[in-house]
Amino acid sequence: MIIAVIGSGLAGLTAAALLVKEGHSVTVYEQHERIGGVTATIEKEGYKWDWGQMLIPNFGEGESGRKILEKLGISDKVKALKSYRENYFPDFRISRPKDFQGKYWRKEFLQELFPEDAKGLDKYFKIYDRIHDVSALLNKEGFLSKIKLFLTFLPIMKKKEWSAQKLMDYCFTNKKLQAVFIAILADYVASPEVFPGLIIPTINAESQYDERVPLDYGRHQHRQSWSYIENGMGTIIAALAGFIEGKKSGKILTNTAINKINLEDGSVKSVLLSNNEEVEVDLVIASGGAKELYLDLVGSEHITQEFIKTYIDPLFTTESVFMVHLGVDYDPSIYQNNAALCYYYFTYDINESIKECQKGIYHEGKDGLLVYIPSKHSPEMAPPGHHAVTVYTIAPNIPTNGNWKENKEKWAEKLLDIAEKFIPGLREHTKTKIILTPEDFKNRTHLKHHAFGGTVPHVKVPPPLHKTPIKGLWFIGGQSENFGGVVSAMVGAESAVNMLLKDY
Repeated sequence: MIIAVIGSGLAGLTAAALLVKEGHSVTVYEQHERIGGVTATIEKEGYKWDWGQMLIPNFGEGESGRKILEKLGISDKVKALKSYRENYFPDFRISRPKDFQGKYWRKEFLQELFPEDAKGLDKYFKIYDRIHDVSALLNKEGFLSKIKLFLTFLPIMKKKEWSAQKLMDYCFTNKKLQAVFIAILADYVASPEVFPGLIIPTINAESQYDERVPLDYGRHQHRQSWSYIENGMGTIIAALAGFIEGKKSGKILTNTAINKINLEDGSVKSVLLSNNEEVEVDLVIASGGAKELYLDLVGSEHITQEFIKTYIDPLFTTESVFMVHLGVDYDPSIYQNNAALCYYYFTYDINESIKECQKGIYHEGKDGLLVYIPSKHSPEMAPPGHHAVTVYTIAPNIPTNGNWKENKEKWAEKLLDIAEKFIPGLREHTKTKIILTPEDFKNRTHLKHHAFGGTVPHVKVPPPLHKTPIKGLWFIGGQSENFGGVVSAMVGAESAVNMLLKDY
């Protein structure tokens, strides 16, 4: 088959590589001059940065992301480095202890801080262990595994429809303790009132906070690992692109956008490129934005109103981010327990901060930020004795209290003002700087509304399906998944490829 893949992010490259492996003729069309989308590597004056913090799950041995690389024979090109992150709150800090204190050390630490919720923490961690067992069993095949999955999920089945807020109220009375577990929703810009409760334990895996926490213990199922990728996410991009272009049937074209998907009798016929060339294809696999795909490239006249009302109009995505990349000549990790990554939360009212961002109010860093130092785990990402540093925070695409073009320098300084309260000397030691606004992300991703994490898990709103109503058109990427992120994009692309191969 002749297949066009729109977008060279992780989803597009994964789908293309898997289809090339099956012998199909595949061309990846990338509108930007460089491949990789927001998983490419940014480089300047010897420093390298990822587009965001990249402590990611499921790249350990036998895990889903690793299995895709193994299937393509490129696993040896991508090395995962287990590590940890720190969390700062206004009244306390959760820091990885120097000596390992056991797999439940965070629970015990929090029980000392919040003795009134000690029993609630026991209750929460029972749910935690059960939902991680369920998550592992979901990926296992066979009748016995399905029976085990049902029996494991049965005790918490009634909580399936609970929101994150309901789960927090069930477990804890103290709002500060609740914030420990729902603060991560700031990344999703999703209110705990609509975010599914049972996902909270999944995105708060204990191995994120201490890489020494065992992934296999007792009679429990294997827990997912959390890792950084050595030398940054561009390593995965390069490995996938190398595989595609190493095959005669694979091709990647940069500076080439697809402006229209042409249909005939309800099926894909051809694509119109940005240079006005029309290319006949059998299939189109589109990554990127759902609205851009259906309303612009296809046209709403080819989509039923029922589909639009179900998947397009209520599309629930994250907002964007504001990011400052620095190249510095000292080691700033000494101020965050030698961790490459620390989240700094300055409010316990996570829900209010999220709602403000959704209204377009940019908080200018007062609600929180994170500091990521990729050269801490990958020294090659900075000159010797230097470090690459990223300071960023969530931000609305279109702020109501200013605009990105006029305010980016001022807002970058405000962000660094706050960051330097915890990491002194950032500006004094800065050798180079890059500021990225939501406008830069929109240009990079070819989206009208940049969604840093794609679609967001929601108690009622589903993400668009991989298989579209148009014959020969498939949708992949962050906006086709309940979870944004690296492995979700890759696994979703693999799932779509498996489905389409059965159809054709």
